[in-house]
Amino acid sequence: MKLFPALLLGLLIALLAGFGWQLLREQDGLLVLQWGDTLVSLRAEVAALAWGLATVLLLGLVALVRLPFRAVRKYSQRLARERLSNGLLALQQGRPERAEHLLALAAKRSSIDRAAALLHAIGAARAAGLAERVRAHRMALAKADPLVAALEQSAAWLAEDRALEALASLDTAAAGTTLPPAGVLLRAEALARLGRADEALPMVARLRSERGTDAVALAALETRLAESSLVDAQEAGTLLIRWKGLPPALRAQSPVLVALARRAAALHVESQAAQALADAVDARWDEDVVAAFGALPGFVGDERLARAEAWLAAHSTSPALLLALGRLCRGKALPGKAETYFHRAIAQGA
Repeated sequence: MKLFPALLLGLLIALLAGFGWQLLREQDGLLVLQWGDTLVSLRAEVAALAWGLATVLLLGLVALVRLPFRAVRKYSQRLARERLSNGLLALQQGRPERAEHLLALAAKRSSIDRAAALLHAIGAARAAGLAERVRAHRMALAKADPLVAALEQSAAWLAEDRALEALASLDTAAAGTTLPPAGVLLRAEALARLGRADEALPMVARLRSERGTDAVALAALETRLAESSLVDAQEAGTLLIRWKGLPPALRAQSPVLVALARRAAALHVESQAAQALADAVDARWDEDVVAAFGALPGFVGDERLARAEAWLAAHSTSPALLLALGRLCRGKALPGKAETYFHRAIAQGA
């Protein structure tokens, strides 16, 4: 307790004691104690004073007895904090074995956050190549904090490309609770690797609602998931449904459009993809999208050549457009025109 509050408390106790003493002196009370043949009589104020002194002495005796135990506990806490600090420093300095030893010792103390210490101990043991210690620390972490243990284990399984085990671990950990942002990211990654990126896409919206998230990284993740959801489509109907279900901002992304073109060519829905790519190019010029537009296989009612030639006036030096025109002319059995466009494309670096 600081000095000023202690003085105020002492003053208050003194005032209360003085008031109580004056109140007792005005009374004619008498306290009589009998123990066997011994009889003791005390005035009320004297009895109260004796009771107060006895209480103070008893409390002082208890504090005196507890003093060595408190000293040992404080020493233990200080030692655990030092081991945790030195372990983290050793890990940062590239001494994983020493770090693992210190962090494991720190995790044995109840005064330290065992989950945090064990989590760093796992990282140190992994860096040192101590597989048995990693397993031992993971078992201890699972008892200390099952959710943290599930997140760590899932991240390790994803690093080993074991997405199914990672997803199962996260689903078990999420039972009855809500996954933190790191868990949502891990679950989205696991779903994407299992060909279920369409299920992971809605998770990005939840991550955006978290404060302090990296907007650029989330945008890149969303684009990658949208691209994967199209690539993973096994049927033409599924591909078109997923494409139409994407937000307009995602449908304008170059990697997503290219993924649509490639998957549409494999599933024989080139006309729908050609229309989507042409609309995107009209809205914003993109060399990769133009190249994908020209690389689509021919289809019934293919009018891509006329549309691409309409772009030529504004983009006559575009290597992607010239290459696309050469391909389209070749597909229309116009070899002389195709050769001209191919030479122009080569001149522009295609």
